[in-house]
Amino acid sequence: MRLENLFLSNSTHLFKQLLETIKKHNPKISEKEINLIKKSYELAEQAHKNQKRLSGEPYIIHPLNVAIYLAKMGLDINTIAAGLLHDVIEDTIYNEEYIKKEFNEEIAKLVKSVTKISLVKKDSYKEKLNELKAQESIENLRLMLLASIDDIRVIIIKLADKLHNMQTIKYQKPHKIERISKEVLDIYAPIAGRLGMYRIKSELEDLAFEALYPKEAEKLRQEINLSKDSLENYLKKIKKILYSKLKEAGIESQIDSRIKHLYSIYQKMNKNNKTIQQIYDLRGIRVIVSEVNDCYSALGIIHTLWKPLPGRFKDYIALPKPNGYQSLHTTIMAPDGKPIEIQIRTFEMNEQAENGIASHWLYKHNLNYKSLKSKFQWLNILKQITLEYQNKNKNQWEVSKEFFMNLQDELQSDEIYVFTPKADIITLPRGSTVLDFAFKIHTELGFHCKSALVNDKIAPLSTELKNGDKVEIITHPDAKPSPIWLKYIKSNRIKQKIRNYFRKKEEQEIIKEQKQKEEITKPTEIKIKRKPSKNPQEVPIEVIGGNFDVPVRYAGCCSPVPGDKIIGYITRGRGITIHRTDCSQLPKIEDDRFISVKWEGLTEIYPISVEITAKDRQGLYLDLVQVITRTKTNILKATAELPKEQNGTMKATFLLEIEHLDHLNEILESLKLVNGVLEAKRKN
Repeated sequence: MRLENLFLSNSTHLFKQLLETIKKHNPKISEKEINLIKKSYELAEQAHKNQKRLSGEPYIIHPLNVAIYLAKMGLDINTIAAGLLHDVIEDTIYNEEYIKKEFNEEIAKLVKSVTKISLVKKDSYKEKLNELKAQESIENLRLMLLASIDDIRVIIIKLADKLHNMQTIKYQKPHKIERISKEVLDIYAPIAGRLGMYRIKSELEDLAFEALYPKEAEKLRQEINLSKDSLENYLKKIKKILYSKLKEAGIESQIDSRIKHLYSIYQKMNKNNKTIQQIYDLRGIRVIVSEVNDCYSALGIIHTLWKPLPGRFKDYIALPKPNGYQSLHTTIMAPDGKPIEIQIRTFEMNEQAENGIASHWLYKHNLNYKSLKSKFQWLNILKQITLEYQNKNKNQWEVSKEFFMNLQDELQSDEIYVFTPKADIITLPRGSTVLDFAFKIHTELGFHCKSALVNDKIAPLSTELKNGDKVEIITHPDAKPSPIWLKYIKSNRIKQKIRNYFRKKEEQEIIKEQKQKEEITKPTEIKIKRKPSKNPQEVPIEVIGGNFDVPVRYAGCCSPVPGDKIIGYITRGRGITIHRTDCSQLPKIEDDRFISVKWEGLTEIYPISVEITAKDRQGLYLDLVQVITRTKTNILKATAELPKEQNGTMKATFLLEIEHLDHLNEILESLKLVNGVLEAKRKN
């Protein structure tokens, strides 16, 4: 058979497979809908008639495979048709208006949105010469995500398109293989994971892994194959025992076994420096039942058959993952002394676990964006990230780079789940703090947060949260962001919000100063910056109003720190001494030795004494120390006494290393919330 005839036969076979797959997932499909698919195929075949792929195959093979993937996920007819036509506008003579006229507006819109997407050339971020190309690529990615806010099927079509392209990536040039594979691992596979589409995520990761690291992938596959037969036989015995016990209990089940996919094994081995024999969930069993109650009944039976490993049980049915994933996970010690992970779920949960957000078309859920984003929290983040940059100048490289960094920040981070006081689940990147939580709830809540209760105990804003923490934010109308917050926040996007806050605040202060200068005639001011010394008794001060360079030190009587309102006093023979403006030791009358000064930076640490008065009780002193330690503050010296004249009252003094006035205020506010504390203040 000639090669052309073989390819023709292959495309005909694929189209028959497409129709069979559609009918399998939608037995009630109408003749009109079937005709729409046939018409889409005929146009795609005609449009790509003279085009070939790098493999030598007719181009039509690609859209057919994309459509089949979409059909397997149970997507609707318009989406499958758009999959067949997704390259028509970009690569052929047919335009959007033609597709709208011949088919419908929905299909035309989907095809147009997918057409806008081009590759994100990550390598070019390091090359200034390629900034314009990279910027254009990032903008195309943003436009795709923006289109997906209105219709998430845009991303789903692109994921199916990427999956088939990765299966034939070996025909690309080496530098393209590397770039495209990195793009898949950095962008497309994480997006699939955020949308709960684990089947596509796993396939994309394995294909990219094998393309990038062929030697490592082959070595790992060989290690798995060495024990594959014996492992599968062993799992068959476990499955047989389990199936029998479940049937005795009246629970009908489908039991599958699986070995973890290659890239996931590779990641775990590298991250935890383990051998393949040390991976707990390398081998696993999946139990699929009809009802939710059967899931918990099956779990009880499993735990009577084999001992569960402590700390390895997770209930994602009661507490689903943000992408909608539901299942029970437990790890048992098998008869051979090695652990086996067992997952238990219903058939619908299994479909959700495989196809994620796409499964909502299969089960005919309400498919508007509002209902989907309530089930898939990442869609809310997607909307925030894309809309934040919608009105910004897309020709600015820094804006494009910032958008991409924030997107990657959300895609690559491991997640933790914490609770609000009303038991709502909030998803955060691992390593997030109380401040990240506050801003995730609402920007204004973040800007006015003062402290928090974590698991009903007072905690500073810098507290790092853990899985399962319950967090309640304490606000105050006078609370405002501090520069030190930037050290406590995990999310780059939230850091940018705080930087924007300070930028606007600085602009307002400049405008205010200009107005004051216009109202009051002043002599010309000359600013002299004095660089901070490495000696912590030196202060980073900007002196205003004199063309001279003299020693600058801060007064021991009031111990000013950055953030305090300050003034300089020219002393005889000792240079300029910096006081707080409310210092009691300053002369009461104005004279020409006062000089305007302001803080230049936040690079130094200052020793400040804090005094606490509290009703004495057992454990009080330890609580005070722990509160200070949680603010990541170094204690230089600490004393405590029980004055005779104040029965039952303790006075404690701590000499602390302080970076900024807001840092000090955070410590004082946290101390005031400790049970028994009557007063916490700065000691002069």
